Amino acid sequence: MNRNNTIIFKSKEHECFYREYLPKCRYQDVYHKALVYCLGIEGDTRAKAERIYDFATGLVNPECLNEG
Repeated sequence: MNRNNTIIFKSKEHECFYREYLPKCRYQDVYHKALVYCLGIEGDTRAKAERIYDFATGLVNPECLNEG
Protein backbone atom coordinates (compact mmCIF):
# COMPACT_ATOMS: atom_id res chain seq x y z
CA MET A 1 0.00 0.00 0.00
CA ASN A 2 1.42 3.36 -1.04
CA ARG A 3 0.30 6.24 1.16
CA ASN A 4 0.63 9.81 0.07
CA ASN A 5 1.89 11.85 3.03
CA THR A 6 1.54 15.22 1.34
CA ILE A 7 -0.43 17.75 3.38
CA ILE A 8 -2.87 19.82 1.36
CA PHE A 9 -3.42 23.28 2.81
CA LYS A 10 -6.38 25.54 2.09
CA SER A 11 -4.22 28.63 1.75
CA LYS A 12 -0.76 30.02 2.39
CA GLU A 13 -2.05 31.41 5.71
CA HIS A 14 -3.21 27.93 6.68
CA GLU A 15 0.21 26.47 5.91
CA CYS A 16 2.04 29.25 7.78
CA PHE A 17 -0.18 28.75 10.81
CA TYR A 18 0.45 25.00 10.79
CA ARG A 19 4.21 25.40 10.54
CA GLU A 20 4.27 28.06 13.27
CA TYR A 21 1.94 26.41 15.79
CA LEU A 22 2.78 22.71 15.49
CA PRO A 23 6.17 23.21 17.21
CA LYS A 24 4.33 24.90 20.11
CA CYS A 25 2.52 21.64 20.87
CA ARG A 26 3.91 19.42 23.59
CA TYR A 27 3.81 16.45 21.24
CA GLN A 28 4.18 16.13 17.49
CA ASP A 29 1.86 13.12 17.15
CA VAL A 30 -0.95 12.67 14.64
CA TYR A 31 -3.53 13.99 17.10
CA HIS A 32 -1.76 17.31 17.59
CA LYS A 33 -1.03 17.58 13.89
CA ALA A 34 -4.74 17.13 13.18
CA LEU A 35 -5.68 19.67 15.85
CA VAL A 36 -3.33 22.35 14.54
CA TYR A 37 -4.36 21.60 10.96
CA CYS A 38 -8.05 22.03 11.83
CA LEU A 39 -7.50 25.16 13.92
CA GLY A 40 -5.66 26.73 11.00
CA ILE A 41 -8.20 26.14 8.24
CA GLU A 42 -10.31 29.24 8.88
CA GLY A 43 -9.20 32.73 9.81
CA ASP A 44 -11.52 32.90 12.84
CA THR A 45 -10.03 29.84 14.49
CA ARG A 46 -6.50 30.89 13.51
CA ALA A 47 -7.04 34.22 15.25
CA LYS A 48 -8.40 32.56 18.40
CA ALA A 49 -6.25 29.43 18.44
CA GLU A 50 -4.56 30.30 21.72
CA ARG A 51 -7.96 30.92 23.30
CA ILE A 52 -9.25 27.56 22.03
CA TYR A 53 -6.19 25.49 22.91
CA ASP A 54 -3.62 26.11 25.60
CA PHE A 55 -0.34 25.18 23.95
CA ALA A 56 1.53 25.35 27.28
CA THR A 57 -0.67 22.88 29.15
CA GLY A 58 -1.91 20.86 26.18
CA LEU A 59 -5.55 21.34 27.15
CA VAL A 60 -8.54 22.45 25.10
CA ASN A 61 -10.39 25.37 26.68
CA PRO A 62 -14.10 24.35 26.60
CA GLU A 63 -15.10 27.80 27.90
CA CYS A 64 -14.31 29.23 24.47
CA LEU A 65 -17.49 27.53 23.18
CA ASN A 66 -19.53 30.14 25.07
CA GLU A 67 -17.70 33.04 23.47
CA GLY A 68 -18.81 34.75 20.29
